[in-house]
Amino acid sequence: MLNNRPFNYPSIIIIVTYVRRQSHHLNIKLCQHQEGIVNFFPSPPPASKQTFSSVWLTGAISNTVRWLEFLGMGMFVFQMTGSALDASIVAACRLLPLFFFWGPTGAIADRVNRSQLLAGSLIFLILIFSALGLMAYLDELRLIHINIAAFLSGIVLSGEHSVRRALLGEISGVESLAAANGLDRSTDNITLIAGPLFGGLLFQTIGFIGTCVVACSMLVIALALIVTVPSKPSVNDPPRASLFVDIREALAFALCTPAVLHVLFTTIIFNFCIWPLWALMPIVAATQLDVDPLWTGLLISITGIGSLVGALCVIGYIRPSHYQSTFFFSSLLFLISMALFAVSNNLWVSCLIFFAAGLGLSGFAILQTTIIIAVSPKHARSAILGIVVMCIGTSPAGIASGGFLADQIGVSNSLLLIACSGLVGMYLTRIMIKQ
Repeated sequence: MLNNRPFNYPSIIIIVTYVRRQSHHLNIKLCQHQEGIVNFFPSPPPASKQTFSSVWLTGAISNTVRWLEFLGMGMFVFQMTGSALDASIVAACRLLPLFFFWGPTGAIADRVNRSQLLAGSLIFLILIFSALGLMAYLDELRLIHINIAAFLSGIVLSGEHSVRRALLGEISGVESLAAANGLDRSTDNITLIAGPLFGGLLFQTIGFIGTCVVACSMLVIALALIVTVPSKPSVNDPPRASLFVDIREALAFALCTPAVLHVLFTTIIFNFCIWPLWALMPIVAATQLDVDPLWTGLLISITGIGSLVGALCVIGYIRPSHYQSTFFFSSLLFLISMALFAVSNNLWVSCLIFFAAGLGLSGFAILQTTIIIAVSPKHARSAILGIVVMCIGTSPAGIASGGFLADQIGVSNSLLLIACSGLVGMYLTRIMIKQ
């Protein structure tokens, strides 16, 4: 499905050029008034521009590799077993570590140098893909090996927020925090548009072994970038007692801070709803819109385009005083779009719906991290971001619920019910948690 998307080279070049220009404005103050937000970050010195670029490009490469992994493993398993369920299990194995390892990854990230931890995770991924490629070459690769590799890769993914994004926030400073996260999210959206196309092309032309080789090569480039980031432990941080104390303090801070609590509950609701959409959307597109896999892939690409536009809007226009409201209404926009898609019978209307869904997805994703970093104390920041990862890790429950409801009441009704339930949950969260 995804590998049939048309690749528009001029559009991608324009997008990349625009995003690169935005990176030069990261040190411009986004607003003159920052009431209610404590400046936990010092203003980044000029030397940090190169450091920021290294961390940013490392994320871009890593996210592209995740798409190669997502498509390569899924297609390989489907070719091996012919079972869509087995391919879904691989995706679930990748998401489960987000729930189980949120605490250790966040607490560890607060205790060690993040750049070194990020470098170690890249080496770990290189070893994983090397092992997969070697076993595939020897014709010894089995489903159990794929599931284990997906689970191990998920452990690395569980540290994305608390390691790389927290490091990016420390480098950029709070004055450029929204711009930094917006640029990072814009890059994520470019990989969402181009990554699946690249991954599908690789798998179709050089197979799973070649995909593993390309993934290893890209990760080596990312490793070369991140080792240039200075490894200077903070001398001002208080000594840490234990991982369990870090986790307990992070939970205590989250429970008594309305802004953080609102982000956590919204994250649970949002991820419970979004994954059934991705899982069931191809079925709705084929049965309700009567389109082929090419147009189904185009719908997903339109989501990425909408997310990119939304991210660039956040970079340029959203002020700290609007973080909470933008986060809330962006989440609502996505859920409303999901409900509208469930009842849509027109392809072009569905394209507009997915563009709007991309706008909402972007505002949610950027401000989710931005709000947490802005209001959290530095010594507990990674642990709190780890809690966010745990909330994301509840998404397999949404996948299971969507599949069960689809069998009982139909795919479209299932998506509509989940979206409406999410809207009710968002409203209750809004009125129960006072900002």
